[in-house]
Formats: sequence, C-alpha cells, structure tokens
Amino acid sequence: MADLNAVLTRLNDRLLRLEGELFVLRSLARATLTAGDDHAARMRKLVEAAKVALDDEAKRELDKPTRKYVDAATALVEELLVEPTPARPLFTVIDGGRRD
Repeated sequence: MADLNAVLTRLNDRLLRLEGELFVLRSLARATLTAGDDHAARMRKLVEAAKVALDDEAKRELDKPTRKYVDAATALVEELLVEPTPARPLFTVIDGGRRD
C-alpha cells in the first residue's frame, strides 16, 4: 500500500508541475500574440495550425482520457485566439486637491 501511495504522490507532483508549466507557456504565448510584431504573426499562425490539427483529431474516435485531453487543448487554443480586450489603467490621476 505504501508503494501505491508513493506512485500517487509522484503522479500528483508531476501533474502539478505540468499545470505550472502550462500556465507559464500560456502566459508567454499570450504575451507573444499581443506584441504586435512579426513574432506575433508567426505565433498566431502556429496557434491556428494547432487548432486545425486539434479539430481534425477531435473528428476521430478517441478513448475517454484522450478526448478530455483534446477538449482541454482545444479550449486553450481557442482562448489564445480570442483578441484580448484592452486593459483599463490601474489607477486614474485626478487633477485637483491641494496646490502649493
């Protein structure tokens, strides 16, 4: 039973590490896509190609774990392809108050 717990602990650690790496990669991809330069255009083409590949994969008959993986990857790619809304300023300077 201790061996099973050790295996489960290692798997959980790996999943947490992969989740962290995915978060970092998604952040880097989002930053690249919003850069507005030639790197952004290349990244957009890569993400669009990934969407086409995932759409083709989704048409195939897949087992349940693979289907969940493909669905999650498709959701991530679709999220990256959505144009982000421009951020509002974090604070606004109000002209007024005490003057010297």
